Amino acid sequence: GYTGFPCLGVEWQKLENPDMRTALKMKPHHKGVLVRRVEPTAPAHAAVAAYDILLSFDGVDISNDGTVPFRSGERISFSYLVSQKYTNEEAVLRLLKDGKEVTASVSLAAPVKLIPFHIKGAPPSYFIVAGLVFTPATVPYMRSEYGKEYDFDAPVKLLDKLMHHMAEQPRQQVVLLSQVLAAEVNIGYEEMLNTQVVALNGVKVVDMRHLVSLVDGCTEEYLHFDLDYNQKVVLATAHAKAATQEILAMHCISSDRSPDLPGGAAAAAAAAAAAAANGAPGSSAAAANGADAAAAAAGDKCKEKAGSGKSSRRR
Repeated sequence: GYTGFPCLGVEWQKLENPDMRTALKMKPHHKGVLVRRVEPTAPAHAAVAAYDILLSFDGVDISNDGTVPFRSGERISFSYLVSQKYTNEEAVLRLLKDGKEVTASVSLAAPVKLIPFHIKGAPPSYFIVAGLVFTPATVPYMRSEYGKEYDFDAPVKLLDKLMHHMAEQPRQQVVLLSQVLAAEVNIGYEEMLNTQVVALNGVKVVDMRHLVSLVDGCTEEYLHFDLDYNQKVVLATAHAKAATQEILAMHCISSDRSPDLPGGAAAAAAAAAAAAANGAPGSSAAAANGADAAAAAAGDKCKEKAGSGKSSRRR
């Protein structure tokens, strides 16, 4: 199958300033670029460190401006050499570490993005508790929320994570509180939209599956959600879980979670069985629409029933 283009997994800067080169213990014949950061999920992380100097890639010397020879009399960024490799193929790097030349062989892998550009055709993940709708941040989701110019209109902190933050582990996600389906249990939280969930009861949230496991397994009296911008959402655990089914029914949503999450397949099967028993086989469709299920479900069919639910989104 298609594996995408590989990447080296480093960010670098030019070394055209002579004082910089001298301070970094480069000799007159040395040329290369300064490694600023290495992606923690990249195979190169084991061999390359921040502030190493990359001198050559697969035997091709890199100039101080980051270019390598191309066609006759032309030069091109050395990233071109990386793009000519295949995923999981090896590359030989020559590095300068604290003034000493070393050689390392590294594997090239597809990049792991903290906010992925593609979801590979899968329906979006979602999880709902007490009317709080959670979903992972992805570029398709941001485009659906903020339009074609999402890279200008989305919240600054979300764009910063998209452009500059790196995943610390392959499964890491930016989990968002995407919207709140207004109900008595979540009063006061209705205007919290598309804000990252940082932790639950003091435990840092890694991804959607982790959040679901934390909520499902919570035995504490309260659910303390710590959000970005130092915001906090606190709900009584028993009350929040008890209110969830009523809120789902109000908005015609068949399941509190997407099938890819822990307990999701069983919940979807139970919802389908209940729908069949009630003679409404189509009522489970809302869950299949992923994170937008809550908003979609509060459509024409349920407007009268859920008139008090503030499920609209700010653009």
